[in-house]
This record gives sequence, structure tokens and C-alpha cells, in this order.
Amino acid sequence: MAACLFGVVACGGGGKPAADAGSDETSLVGKPAPDAEFASLRGGKPLKLSALRGKVVLLDFWASWCVPCQEELPLLDDMAGRLSSKGIEFIGVSIDEEKGDAERFLERKKSWALKLGHDPEQIGAKLFNPPKMPTSYVIDRDGVVRHMNAGFERDDVEKVEAQLTAAASAE
Repeated sequence: MAACLFGVVACGGGGKPAADAGSDETSLVGKPAPDAEFASLRGGKPLKLSALRGKVVLLDFWASWCVPCQEELPLLDDMAGRLSSKGIEFIGVSIDEEKGDAERFLERKKSWALKLGHDPEQIGAKLFNPPKMPTSYVIDRDGVVRHMNAGFERDDVEKVEAQLTAAASAE
């Protein structure tokens, strides 16, 4: 387990609300999302962001060792079940070095509605440069990052869902 592989210094949480970072010069908010590709966890084809153009995407970077991630991912999965009919795709990408660590975490739930990717060398994560674990990105139908949510607190669920539904409603 390596918590500082690509600049992530800690898990998010501990009283800090998710940031909608658009002012940070390194933020991708308002810019086209990098066309990252991730290996699929639990079988399947690789996940390529450009293949989802035309849909709103929530891209979430997580790790099995991150306590806030352990709470957030099942909540995002519940959200994916509710919002997938609105043309919203959910991708959870593990940055665990060992695939087995991510897979053991995923065994906590029988099935997952969100798509699950693996980025053990943090190639895709380096393109997005999440400031902490977890970090999620709301990407609009044109492939532009509209929101970045760094860290996780339970209250963030409503905020993220509102961001996604607003993006899905936009023409």
C-alpha cells in the first residue's frame, strides 16, 4: 500500500468537505478530460473515457486502504443504480498496486452497478492528478471536466448527485 504514489498525500475526510476546485492552476475543471484508459477489474474490456463521449461520467479514484473510499464507493454504487437511466456512467478506478487488494475490497458487495477499473501504475491518475483519495470528477457529455470533488464526507453524496443530474439535464 503506497499512499503517496502520485502526489496523493492522504485520504480525504476528517472534517474537510469535498472541494469544487476550479481555482487551482492544476485543476482540470473547465478543461477537456484526458483520454485515459483503465484496465477493467473483475474481467471485461478496458475502460476508455473517450468511448463514453455523449454521456455524463463520474470518474472516481479510490484505493482499498483509504477509509473514506471504503465508505464512498458503495454510496456511489447506489447512486449509479439510481442515475444510470439518465445517461450517467459511473467509473470507480482503484489505484491499488496489487489487483488482489482491490478485488478483496470489492467482495464486500455481491454486485456493483458502477464500472470498475484498475490503474496500478497510476498512469491515468497522473493525468488527472487527484489531490487526495478519493477524488471524483464530473465530466459532461462533451468530455469537459465540470467538477472535481476532493476527499469525501457523507454529506458530499447529495452534492455529487446534484452535480451529475445538472450535467445530465444540460443540453
